[in-house]
Amino acid sequence: MDKMLIDLLFMSQKRKDLLLLLKEGGKTIEEIVDLLNVTPTGMLPQIKKLKEDFLVLQDDREYRLTPLAEILVEKMQPLLDILEVIEEHKEFWQERDLSGLSPAFLERLNELKPYSLVKPDPDKIFETPAVFLKNIEKSKNLLSLSSIFHPALPGVFLRTADKNTEITLVVTKRIYERLKNDFEKELKLYLARKNRRLFVCTDEIKIAMLTKTEHFMMADFLTWKGAYDQESIISFELAPLKWTEDLILHYKDKAQEIKG
Repeated sequence: MDKMLIDLLFMSQKRKDLLLLLKEGGKTIEEIVDLLNVTPTGMLPQIKKLKEDFLVLQDDREYRLTPLAEILVEKMQPLLDILEVIEEHKEFWQERDLSGLSPAFLERLNELKPYSLVKPDPDKIFETPAVFLKNIEKSKNLLSLSSIFHPALPGVFLRTADKNTEITLVVTKRIYERLKNDFEKELKLYLARKNRRLFVCTDEIKIAMLTKTEHFMMADFLTWKGAYDQESIISFELAPLKWTEDLILHYKDKAQEIKG
């Protein structure tokens, strides 16, 4: 894309807001001024620039997107949403190794908003985060993926006493061997229950841990150095929950189920 066109689309907040507003349909200058909380003096020069580059046309008193602009604006919103996800905690995302995500899931990063960042408590560095435990306790349908030996695996998932809780775990072969060798009794009891399932994935997984329940999602990504720094993102909204579930199921479909 021509750099001047990119600048036209992204270098002015007023132009971005206007293009996204006109995606909903034609608007008069009075409607634009009212809905965007701007002045005619501030907006008219931006409209003029968009008209000159054939992105906006004037139909009587209404301003509308041109067919070219409709295509561009359709692609703008997801990109702006992804940028919003990253900008909210820029340093966190710059340190994450997202190479384990397929292009399909990278393109859906916009679905992770809104979310919050959870940082480890220095006094409880080796413990499962309290916010994780609090939300797990009230959940009845747990889905989790892990490529690290997280304390929640033996301490929470294998020992959940409520027989009505549905739990599905997807782990790497290395994690499965650790569970089998060091937590043999707990693993046997887990596998003996009808509503407990375990899948072992032999593919490389570059995601530390993902957990999704009917209430929340929590994601831990490795850093570029391959380290697990215990910083997580958490959300209680439908879109992030769906993104997390789809990613876990993506690996589950590649894994082999272990029967009791």
